[in-house]
Amino acid sequence: MFWIGLLAGAAIALLANWLVQKGVFTKWYEWVLGGLGVLALFATGQHYFSSLRENEPQSAWMGALIFGLIALILLGVAWQLSVRKTKKA
Repeated sequence: MFWIGLLAGAAIALLANWLVQKGVFTKWYEWVLGGLGVLALFATGQHYFSSLRENEPQSAWMGALIFGLIALILLGVAWQLSVRKTKKA
């Protein structure tokens, strides 16, 4: 768990640094939506592997489908908000 948090923190720092270098400014709610999407992505992996460990493959796939779709929707909305705002400028 420590390494996942360390990698996630490093990825966020690199992303923020890259955005500043490119001159892209994001709103606070884009960060919140992106963060919730990443949390849903982590929940997808955790649910999938823990369900497989408990010998529940159907539950693993259904949970991956549900949490994965939520993660994709949240990350897609955050990305689209950022891209649309950048194209207007």
